[in-house]
Amino acid sequence: MRNDSACARQMRLAAVMLWLPLVAVFAQEKPAARGIEVEAQFKQGVELFNAGRYEQALATFDGLLQGENKHPRVVAALYMRARTAYQLGRYETVKSAGEELERSFPRSNYVQYSRALEGMADFQKSDYLKAATNFLLVVETSRNPTLRQQATEWVRVLLADYLPLSDLQWLRKNYPGAKGTPLIVAALARAEMAQGNREAGEKLIDDFLRTNTDSPFRAELEELRKTGGESVASVLRLGIVLPLTGIDAEAGTGVYRGFKYAHLTNSNNGSPAIELVVRDSESSLVHALKVTQDLLEDPTIVAIIGEVENATTAAIAALANAQGVPFLAPVATETGIGALGQNVFQLNADREHKSRALAEYAYKFLNARTFATLAPQDDYGQQMADAFSAAVDTLGGEILAQKWYYGEPQDLGRSFKAIRAAAFRRAYKDSLRLKLAPANHTPRLADAEEVDIPVTNLHAIFLPLHAEDIRLVAGQWAYFNLQSVVMGGEYWYLEDLAKNKELQRYVDGAIFVSDYFVDPENARYKQFRNDFRVRMGATPEKWELFGYDTANLLFKAIQQGARHRRQIREALARLDNFSGLRGDIALNNPAQVNSKVNILQIRGAQIIKLR
Repeated sequence: MRNDSACARQMRLAAVMLWLPLVAVFAQEKPAARGIEVEAQFKQGVELFNAGRYEQALATFDGLLQGENKHPRVVAALYMRARTAYQLGRYETVKSAGEELERSFPRSNYVQYSRALEGMADFQKSDYLKAATNFLLVVETSRNPTLRQQATEWVRVLLADYLPLSDLQWLRKNYPGAKGTPLIVAALARAEMAQGNREAGEKLIDDFLRTNTDSPFRAELEELRKTGGESVASVLRLGIVLPLTGIDAEAGTGVYRGFKYAHLTNSNNGSPAIELVVRDSESSLVHALKVTQDLLEDPTIVAIIGEVENATTAAIAALANAQGVPFLAPVATETGIGALGQNVFQLNADREHKSRALAEYAYKFLNARTFATLAPQDDYGQQMADAFSAAVDTLGGEILAQKWYYGEPQDLGRSFKAIRAAAFRRAYKDSLRLKLAPANHTPRLADAEEVDIPVTNLHAIFLPLHAEDIRLVAGQWAYFNLQSVVMGGEYWYLEDLAKNKELQRYVDGAIFVSDYFVDPENARYKQFRNDFRVRMGATPEKWELFGYDTANLLFKAIQQGARHRRQIREALARLDNFSGLRGDIALNNPAQVNSKVNILQIRGAQIIKLR
């Protein structure tokens, strides 16, 4: 049997992932005829739910359900009441809300979602037979293919790992549904065979197939009969550890969606089938370590993919490396993660690679020779600025000033004045050394205080700022009249520039480095985006592309013949030219970190690729 806490977290994350899109559906419904009061109250409840303020959200939905309940929001309010109660662990309220919904509105689309939620609640209460029954009913009656597929996966887990033989026998005798029955037959046959009753298992399968010749599960059941319940070697299992709940859920869910889409659209080309074993880290380092340990205890897991937060990625990567399991980091950028061991692969360039690539571009293609840096005094800022400065020194350039700031950069006047002063000191020394400028045109150090006098001998200033800091700093460097190329890190990928004309004016022309770049007019990207929307019901963003590229890179290794952990590690270590949707990936270097980056430039409201 699987670890209970790990499976419980898996069920919990699946519930969160499945229900999140419904909030948007609710918000798109037409306002209630009764007036805007009900609509405003419902919207407030949804917003409270999304903010994690579940007690207040539940009170809001309860308020909507008082009185005669004639308004059109009753159905959605009942479902949201059940959903909110689930988050609070009030499983009896989940049940009562679901029963009222089914009794009063039996034809509503929300009934199936509510029934699945009841199954989740039953699982949390350890009533596994009842949970399986609820999920089987969803499989039987749901008109939503995504919900039906997810319920099928949950049923498989419960039947295989939680129900004893007696419960499986009871289900086979009493469950009447045609769509769920083959799942029960497969689980019961496998359980009989596992206990040494192979003949009984074969008879179950033969009896079912004799009367269900066209069953879509026929091939699976025939394979089960042939193997006698033993694991089929043609299935490769990949462990995925991502934050699907908690503070990092947006990024984790996006990466998972991208991976899931790649899995759905992957053509095996004769290679083994691939099973995704997903675990929710709950945006917690401790939980991430626990679920990773669970995966590492399973010898059938051939590789692990995770996480989105740098420190958590490093921790679980070290665990996987120690067990000899290939580990792919789809998002992490911190320097040093790839160096944790031969089994760790970092699919984004680390900060050192990014800074060095940007410095080389400035030196070789912009003929920049003098530089300054201004960065936040944190791990990100220090790693970026130090690596950039080291690269400039190696190339033969000169860092005139290196400045830092703490917290929010509301007032960086002293730093920019210091940069101006350093540039004027350099200009003053150059003029004295060359003795080419007339005395009355010799740069004066006092001119550094006059912001009307431009700084022209500083070729580039490197500002590895966080996204929220760019808006605060933009006007300041413009005020201090630094006539230099502005350069930045990956957080300069500002996708909302079209909405901010003022910011456009300040950042226009800035050059930055990023792992991520998409051309919205690129035919390959447009085809991907359109098909993703159809299959996944969402528009792919940055996180989805990270997951998609990671999956396809790994699938490519498998399709080329990698089957075991060692073979997958060796295939990844040879990778030198994988063309991802968000950029190229090459891992064939001692650090096993992607050596490819995108050099980009902001032009008006657009971001273009320079190199």
